[in-house]
Amino acid sequence: MKFREVTWYSKLLALALFVVLPFAGFYAGMWYQKNISLGTNDIVANGSKDASDSASKNGWKTIVDSEKITAQTKHESEILYYKGAVQLPTACYKLKDETAVLESYPEQVQIRITAGQTKSDSIGVCAQVITDLEFSGQVQVSEKTVVSVYLNGEKVE
Repeated sequence: MKFREVTWYSKLLALALFVVLPFAGFYAGMWYQKNISLGTNDIVANGSKDASDSASKNGWKTIVDSEKITAQTKHESEILYYKGAVQLPTACYKLKDETAVLESYPEQVQIRITAGQTKSDSIGVCAQVITDLEFSGQVQVSEKTVVSVYLNGEKVE
């Protein structure tokens, strides 16, 4: 066999690889993206029926589901647990969440989320990539609590 000589079957093999490898790479990339995208967040982000059904089975109730913020609550033995995610324009933002309990009946809990841009690195560069930042917490309240969510001072419905 002459390995350094161009033959008809070496040309055929090169042509086959030229056609097959891009399609195989594309398929492998699609398969990989699908596998890393599934199950990364247990937060309902798109409001689909399947996601909301699985959240309600775990006891979590979606109270806010908008384009910018998603929030869920769960009440267990006089403690209200909350969690959610906020969609921000860059990774240079930080979230601060606070809860305020207004003493009325039924109790009113305000979850106040403040998103602010931090001082960027010493280089001063921040990538403009939409980023989901998560928040969570708990507060001791009664079961008949009314919960409202505020993002940067504005009530989110």
